[in-house]
Amino acid sequence: MGLNDTIKATPREERGKNFARRLRAGGRLPAVYYGRGDQAQALSLDYLEFKNAYLRADGVRSLYTLLIEGQEPRPVLLKASQIDPLSRRLAHVDFQKIDPVQPIEVAVPLNLVGKAQGVEKGGQLQQGVREIKVLGLPEKIPAFIEADVTPLSLGQTMHLSQVKLPEGLALTKTVDLPVAVVAVPKGLKLEVEEGAKPVAAAPGKPAAPVKAAPAKGKDDKKK
Repeated sequence: MGLNDTIKATPREERGKNFARRLRAGGRLPAVYYGRGDQAQALSLDYLEFKNAYLRADGVRSLYTLLIEGQEPRPVLLKASQIDPLSRRLAHVDFQKIDPVQPIEVAVPLNLVGKAQGVEKGGQLQQGVREIKVLGLPEKIPAFIEADVTPLSLGQTMHLSQVKLPEGLALTKTVDLPVAVVAVPKGLKLEVEEGAKPVAAAPGKPAAPVKAAPAKGKDDKKK
């Protein structure tokens, strides 16, 4: 996948909540850039420009080329973002410098593909994990990862270890989480259970009596 859009940024000297509030009121977004070997910098971005780049990204929305005014472009990872709890708008973002030749850890969306066999029989497909953390070079990070659920039958579960990763990627979690399961609805479960019971006698026709085994003592007397 490589990097997404280029994000333009302007250095800012002033800091503090009041200044950040004025920035946002003027259509700007406060940001910070930091990285090993570089001095941390306070920045401001065009809010709509960044929002459009964020939404336009196909899948992973965390790798960008950051172009700070008067400086050379550099690859960055969107390390953190803050959302205003009232307006639900982005309030602040943090960018971290990355090395293109060093692996990074990124959360990648997980898409389920195919139609599970259990769904064909009335089961319900439930997704347990929406994204998975992987380790790989920036250029190897995909927009999303797909998991084929076609083989899953009723009651079966697919775990994290069963997801086929693209070449060059590795899982960072050691817990083998369930990513998808074909749940059996209560009505279908009852139907399956009842289907396993003996067939009842038809109405109006008494069931054939079950003959008891002769007692051992009586047989001995006859002999």
